[in-house]
Amino acid sequence: MGDDATREIVRLFLEDFPVSLERLTAGGKDEQQRIAHGIKSSALHMGATDLSQRMARIEELLGSGKGTLSADELAAVQADFAAIAPSLRRYTSA
Repeated sequence: MGDDATREIVRLFLEDFPVSLERLTAGGKDEQQRIAHGIKSSALHMGATDLSQRMARIEELLGSGKGTLSADELAAVQADFAAIAPSLRRYTSA
C-alpha cells in the first residue's frame, strides 16, 4: 500500500472516530459491541494501542452482558483518541 492510500485510511479514521463514538453511546448493547470491535481494530491499525486495548476491554464488557458503557469509560476513550490524534494528523499532512 502506498503512502497516499495509507494517509487516506488515516484521514478516514480521524473523520470517522467522532461518528463512531457517538454511535457507541447511542446504540443498544449489540450495536455498541459491534462499534467497539470496529474501533478496536481500526485503532490497532493506526498504532493506537492504548485505545485499541481499551476498546477490547469495552467490547468484552458489553459482550459479557454484565456491564454497560460508563461516562468514565467514554471519557477515557476520548482521552486515548486525543493522545494519538495529533500524530495521526501530522502524518496525514506530511
